Amino acid sequence: MNQDPNYEEAKAGNLPLPPLLERPQGGLVTTATEWNNIRRREIRSYFVRLMYGELPPRPETIRFELRRERSGALDGAALRREVRIHLGNRGREHFIDALWYLPTRNAGKVPAIVGLNFKGNHACSHEPDLLLPDPAHARGPVAARGEQEHRWCFKSLVENGFSVITAAREDLFPDRADGRAESVWRLFHHEAELTPANRDLTAISAWSYGITLLVDLLLSDPAIDGTNIWVHGHSRLGKTALWAAANDLRLAGAISNDSGCCGAAPSRRNFGETLETITRVFPWWFTERLDAYAGREAELPFDQHHLLALVTPRPVLVASATEDLWADPRGEFLSARAAGEVYRLFGSNGIGDAEFPPPDQPVFGDAVGYYRRTGKHDVTPADWEFVMRFIRRNSMWK
Repeated sequence: MNQDPNYEEAKAGNLPLPPLLERPQGGLVTTATEWNNIRRREIRSYFVRLMYGELPPRPETIRFELRRERSGALDGAALRREVRIHLGNRGREHFIDALWYLPTRNAGKVPAIVGLNFKGNHACSHEPDLLLPDPAHARGPVAARGEQEHRWCFKSLVENGFSVITAAREDLFPDRADGRAESVWRLFHHEAELTPANRDLTAISAWSYGITLLVDLLLSDPAIDGTNIWVHGHSRLGKTALWAAANDLRLAGAISNDSGCCGAAPSRRNFGETLETITRVFPWWFTERLDAYAGREAELPFDQHHLLALVTPRPVLVASATEDLWADPRGEFLSARAAGEVYRLFGSNGIGDAEFPPPDQPVFGDAVGYYRRTGKHDVTPADWEFVMRFIRRNSMWK
């Protein structure tokens, strides 16, 4: 099956979303305790088996190497650290390079934002002294310095009191069909298992594993408020952010930016990217079992509002863009609204019965938020303003 994407709301289908609180053998979950102890586990198992696979296990050794530290970075606003995370398991070694900023001016512990980047740490900032990838260890093309600086707004974030840490997705799983052989999965599997055919070892779970390692690194510094670490991700890394939050309960909340199909947007809507397209073009992101549901989305025992609900009771913010129809903004909104059914078990109303909002007018409810920024598929300074507002609204830190 291969057809042009649908961008007409009248043709979206809008099949009913499967219930969040109804158990497969019958009966409803009616309390927060039942959600945490029973239903949450059931839903997570669906995503493990049918979409993302399990995250890699903990390796035998984890070591942090401070490669470079600079005070007065970002025009004096930040302390900058470049840290290599060394992993070892059964004689195999792997490393991830992290770029970490802490605000220079702070009183007490600071909140943190963690997320992966697309083109390398050096591409996230124009700072001329940032380390460049070693050509001998580069896991993809080396981008220009500062090429995606606009996506991070490090200076604004640290001036607003946030620590920010990032690492390149390529350090965890090079984003291609044969990427497993160079991925973090090689710590735990022999070379013969690291083929494109072994789709239980997914890129999204490898990337989510990277988030957990960055959280480990953040918690090594007592200046970080360990109760206030937020994961942020854009596009495929927005899917990653949600799956990371579903697995790592140390994360205070999740921000999904333009995550679309298999992220925040329901599979049961025929709008923009579909299961058939995403599993055909990016099979290494998902388990092979997901392929069988292309064109049969109504038979999936879950949909993406279940993924948002796995973050409960922690806050979740879903972001869209007006020109990013491929990611189905209205569908992302519908998932965010539907997740409120679970948040109500914890005394929150989510975004209630809110209607799809106009551009640039966020709907910030109880622990759930949604906005649709004017513009294209990207991360912009306007996005970060919405993110900071949401975090302040939903955390002890103001």
